[in-house]
Amino acid sequence: MDVVVTPAGSEGTVWNLKDRLGRRLGTIDHSDQEAGFRITPEATGSLNPIQRLHATLDEAMTAIAKHMHGECTLDSQDWD
Repeated sequence: MDVVVTPAGSEGTVWNLKDRLGRRLGTIDHSDQEAGFRITPEATGSLNPIQRLHATLDEAMTAIAKHMHGECTLDSQDWD
């Protein structure tokens, strides 16, 4: 299943995860308090068994793509 990563807000620290049908799968967040990018799956979503913490956004997206057996792409929309 393909996953689309969409920036949320203007700070550039949170991304929403949805499948191509628009179903919410979770979020990726990066804060100054943490040394990495954390994947937070929806409670009953298909991302639950995935490794949560990654050094870069690219590594987090690669882990998602591998786990979901599809592509994980960054939405190119402008940030609000």
